Amino acid sequence: MASKGSGLFLGVDGGGTKTTLLVGDGEGRIVSIVGGSSSNLKSRPWDEVRAELSRLVREGLERAGRPIADIAGIALGLAGGDRPEDKKRVAEHLAAELAPGVRIDVFNDAATALMAGTQGAKGMVLISGTGSICCGFDPESGRYVRSGGWGYLLGDEGSGFDLGRQALTAVLKAHDGREEATALTGLILERFGAAHPEGLITSVYEADNPRTTIAAIAPLVLAAARAGDLTASRIADGAAAALAALVVPVAASLRAGEETLPLIVTGGVFRDEGLRSRFGNRPELRGIGLELLSLKVLPVAGSYYMALMRAGIALSPDIINRVSQHCATEGEFSDETIR
Repeated sequence: MASKGSGLFLGVDGGGTKTTLLVGDGEGRIVSIVGGSSSNLKSRPWDEVRAELSRLVREGLERAGRPIADIAGIALGLAGGDRPEDKKRVAEHLAAELAPGVRIDVFNDAATALMAGTQGAKGMVLISGTGSICCGFDPESGRYVRSGGWGYLLGDEGSGFDLGRQALTAVLKAHDGREEATALTGLILERFGAAHPEGLITSVYEADNPRTTIAAIAPLVLAAARAGDLTASRIADGAAAALAALVVPVAASLRAGEETLPLIVTGGVFRDEGLRSRFGNRPELRGIGLELLSLKVLPVAGSYYMALMRAGIALSPDIINRVSQHCATEGEFSDETIR
């Protein structure tokens, strides 16, 4: 197997909708980035997840023009990947496909997204995409703190799935006469090509992945909220409140004295300006010393950083600069401090 200096390090960021794999060397030079579908261990069959991970590794190496023997380490940030049994099956699957001795580390995708934003410094990340979670890290103690991230059946408050599910429920209740009429009805019917609310049942329940199908409705909800629809506005306000509720206990656990804590916000839901504003203005966030920051690089950069660090490679300014240049993404949130 190649040495650390000449070997390749792979980072994987796997969420409820998509997965990204990055291939780089030990000095921060990125040689390929490839994308695929969901690798959430709790919302997609394991056979499909492992097949997708294997495919991404092969494609990433093919694009880089390098053999599998050159892999020196791989770190994966996977939604639903917190539990030891899940980490074990991912690691065992990849170990069977890679050269002997390759280091394989599996984390929750929130931990690697936080690493992408802070490079290991103290801070928090709040993700609202298909699912939602808040994670904080204190490098002095090595302690991670999390809130939420319990999946679409037991949590994911304020997520794209949560927004979409509430919107569908509101449309069906309005159809029954149990709630007021809403512009969401026309928007969602058009989205699914349905002539009547009853047609939504087939569209949702017979979808290949109902979770991502429902989450895809979130932009319609947020657009209707910006346009002033009362039902959509109520749902958006509830999402902002739910996301703020994830942040408060993590901040309380991490904060010492009067320090200001960076809070990195990322995920598809936060691309909506109206939702960002609703979240930033939540009263419960006032007075707890938060600096809201946009994630300036792709979340997969954090997994790559983890792979390097686990191999004993320090994140030098040169490495961070190279990764930032290659993996830059448009800021999702205007940086500001909540007083």
